[in-house]
Amino acid sequence: MRYLLSIAVLLLAACSSTPEKMYYQLPMKAPEAQQAVVMGKGQVWLQRVTLSDVLTSNGITYQTSDVAYTNASAHLWASPLEQQLGQSMVRELSAALPDRLISLQPLQNSPETLDITLTAFNGRYDGKVLVQGFWTLIQGDSIVRRNFDIQLDQSEDGYPELVRTLASGWQQVASDIAKEISKK
Repeated sequence: MRYLLSIAVLLLAACSSTPEKMYYQLPMKAPEAQQAVVMGKGQVWLQRVTLSDVLTSNGITYQTSDVAYTNASAHLWASPLEQQLGQSMVRELSAALPDRLISLQPLQNSPETLDITLTAFNGRYDGKVLVQGFWTLIQGDSIVRRNFDIQLDQSEDGYPELVRTLASGWQQVASDIAKEISKK
């Protein structure tokens, strides 16, 4: 009897397997031809992108109920999320504001400074994708702070579509920031 039980346990153990890990990167537009940047209107320094604690995991965050979140163990960010978001924001702002130098380092003595805080960057149990937080732009003596609350419908199931929808929401944030920067 013990012999049969041991065989059954071994067979069950052999059938169960660890799910294959998948890695995701936010999609970015193809780079445009390199052009010299004329700093007629100066530099915008993306000083930091700050994530709420639940978003700092390597796993993609998913809200499972109105109060519960999980970080995927098999669906992971290919590189740190803060890094991906920063690079994506620089690319989006550079395309929208060709007369400004947008960078992740201060290259001038007094650049305009942009800080972004994300409180939500996740999928949700009801099929919504959330991109929420606020950004602060310091332009000389002027300080502008804006909240953003983008809720998009995920058109298909699955993590690849979730990542694409998150990227779309992030592009909307970049568009709103570019409009504010171009006012001055």
